[in-house]
Amino acid sequence: MLTSKQIVHYNEQGYVILPHVFDTQTVDKMREHYMALRAEGEKPGDFGGTKDKTDDANHQYPRMIQMHKWDVPSEQWSSHPQILTAVETLINDEPVLNQTMLYFKPPHSRGQGLHQDAQYITLDPLIGVWIPLDISDHEVGQMVVVPGSHHYGLYQVEKADTDISFTNVQTVLPQNANIVGLDMNPGDVLFFHGRIIHGSYANTTTDRWRRTFICHYVGKHAQKFEPQQGTHVSHVN
Repeated sequence: MLTSKQIVHYNEQGYVILPHVFDTQTVDKMREHYMALRAEGEKPGDFGGTKDKTDDANHQYPRMIQMHKWDVPSEQWSSHPQILTAVETLINDEPVLNQTMLYFKPPHSRGQGLHQDAQYITLDPLIGVWIPLDISDHEVGQMVVVPGSHHYGLYQVEKADTDISFTNVQTVLPQNANIVGLDMNPGDVLFFHGRIIHGSYANTTTDRWRRTFICHYVGKHAQKFEPQQGTHVSHVN
């Protein structure tokens, strides 16, 4: 169960980390499972990033998406009782799984331009759940967030620098944005608001991965909204 302090932190800062939700044995199994799935070949919705950087290692290990629709273990891990209980508390609604993803992020691969998930998924409430399967620190391109940015609606979007981002769109950061890196261990779980600005930088190591299992949940009573012009990723040409 979340403590009152953790709930306050999420409401004020837009994120909260719960340590050690998945034990070492489960994390090892998850890592091995997804590497085996990736070795099988192409899956529906694979995305290795923009094609202008053919040497990006993400192209050899493209992100997988919606695995819970065709992979039983993914569906089970995304239904972890502690995760569902925390999500329900944080969004004040019954959680409905909207999306699963697996980012591999091998050595020398690009990060993702800072963005808001609600600039992709136009449902409210929306919450992300981010579970590293490897040590996640500065060197491998950890998750970074702009604390408190979820309080100010959707920001404008712009083209991203694809030398450093494997996607071609990002949020226009507010002036003097405070970007905070989140050190996390395998099996920790990060819960983050659908409107907090977040993303990552490149994996600068030669021998370390930053594999991450990610889920997005919406409320059972979630409402679809129309984003203002210039605030949705589809508004960038």
